[in-house]
Formats: sequence, structure tokens, C-alpha cells
Amino acid sequence: MLIERAKENRFVRGCWRLWSSYFSAHRPEFGYIGKNVKITPPYFFHKKNLFIYDNVGIGPNSFISTPNAKVIFKGHTAVAEGLTIHSGNHARVIGKFVSDITEKNKPLGYDDDVVIEEDVWIGSNVTILMGVTIGRGCTIAAGAVVTKSIPPYCIAAGIPAKVIKVIWSIDEILYHEKELYSEDERYTREDLEKILKQYK
Repeated sequence: MLIERAKENRFVRGCWRLWSSYFSAHRPEFGYIGKNVKITPPYFFHKKNLFIYDNVGIGPNSFISTPNAKVIFKGHTAVAEGLTIHSGNHARVIGKFVSDITEKNKPLGYDDDVVIEEDVWIGSNVTILMGVTIGRGCTIAAGAVVTKSIPPYCIAAGIPAKVIKVIWSIDEILYHEKELYSEDERYTREDLEKILKQYK
């Protein structure tokens, strides 16, 4: 009886809709949600383009907007509070006010997937923009604004974010990879030497 009356109450229904829209993580609304995913009430828009794989934790006050391109967390990643991700950008069009340009009428080329590879640590209040891939094993320092892709096993910081160091030696990375990944998933020494040469 009490439950039925609560369901009929407009205020209660409004609160439930607000909670459902902004705070809850209904699996069917997402592109994919894996096992052991922890989301502390962030704000998601266009959840169908958001793919979160196993063992990802996203801290509070995060904002992830995915109107026309995907955001993919590949797994085993920790995200502190205040993450902002935009997989699209605003357009400027001759003869139109910026406020008149919508997702439907903006030109092509202003949206691109954002990919967070495995084993990534993202500090507080980080912003990641369209087209960025954050490589496996990276650490992104608090407050960074990531506008370009970051290679694996690097620490990036600043506005715009730049690689400040490689986390480990190549031998240490190879050992780390051997402990965590199957042989066909691991980087080879040659791969790592090629990728990391410029950041040593």
C-alpha cells in the first residue's frame, strides 16, 4: 500500500527519474559494462557510446560526453575524481552563430573516439579531448589536459599534457607485461624500443 502510494506521488517519481537519468548505471543503456566496474555518480551523456570493460573505477564528479563517437575504457584502470572526457568538439561555421550549431548540423570531422588502454591511472581533474588514446600502463597527472595520444608506460602532465618520463626501463616493462598478459598480448622489446625511443 505504501509503495503504491509512493509510486503515484509526483515528487517521488520526479526524484527517481532524476536519479535514474544522472546517477544510476543501468547496464542496458551503455555500449558495454564489464565486471567489477565501480562508478561513483558521474554524469554520462549518450551512454550507448560508452564502453567500460572489467575492473575500472571512476571517481565522483566526472563528466563523460559521447554524442557521436565512442569512449572506451579497456579495463584495469583507476580514475580519480573530476574526470572530463569529450569525444567531440564544437564547430565554427561561416554565417552561423556558434550557439546555432548543433550535433545534427555541424560539419563532419569534429568527433573521434577516445580510448583508455589497460592499466592506466588518471589523476584528479584531468580533461581528455577527442581522438586521444592513452597507452597501456600510463599515468596521467592531476589537472592535465590531454589533447594528443600518450604512448604506453609514460607519465604525462601539464596543459597541454606532455610526456615527462617513461615509468620503467624496457626490461621492467617486459617483466610487468609477462606477469599480466598472455604472450600474444604483450609488447615485444622491439615494439617498446621503437615507441619509447624519443621519450628516454
